Amino acid sequence: MTLRPVRRPAVRGPFVTAILTGLAIVVVAWFAAGSIYNVRRGRQVLRWMQGGLPALGARTTVRWLGTTAVQMVLREPRAPFQEVTLIVFLEPRDVPWMWALSHPRGRRDILIVRALLQDPPRMDLEVLDPRSWSGREVRHRLAAAQWSVREPAPGAPPVYYQAAPALARADELVALAARIGVAVPRLSVRRGAPHLQLHLALPGPGVPADAFFRTVRELGERASH
Repeated sequence: MTLRPVRRPAVRGPFVTAILTGLAIVVVAWFAAGSIYNVRRGRQVLRWMQGGLPALGARTTVRWLGTTAVQMVLREPRAPFQEVTLIVFLEPRDVPWMWALSHPRGRRDILIVRALLQDPPRMDLEVLDPRSWSGREVRHRLAAAQWSVREPAPGAPPVYYQAAPALARADELVALAARIGVAVPRLSVRRGAPHLQLHLALPGPGVPADAFFRTVRELGERASH
């Protein structure tokens, strides 16, 4: 007697299709919600910045780079700047797996200031928050390039440098940056372009934009000396 296998009803196909359809709906809904949130967040930051950008320059060109970045180029920068570009980087809230990977590693909404100075700096230094997204990436590059590092005191960030005189300038700039009123994950001064680079946490309510950007301009002045 030959036993034949019993065929079971084919239920896996419709079940898998239902799962995939549900996941697709979740991803699309997440993308829409994340995009809307980022656009609103970006517009909110741009409105806040209008009250302080005249401290850096008279004319600004604004361009959205997808839903996670807004770039502003100052066409008529004020001294000590020769060129200034500001980029608002937002968390990738529109792509759930990218957000899930980057958020635990310290990526947050951030304002990046990149500037060329009329009088280039005479030294190189980096002040980094090693817990931040940008600080972690830059730290690995500096270690590979064999920069010296001054280990931080409690509550202070490490300072990377190539020549010892840069340490006094770093302390001066860190003290000045504390007046901005937000966390500063990266403060970079270089003899090559960009001469000044600041990574700044986006401010919360109550931080005046004019004082914020006046301090950024003062950082540029101190970095030139």
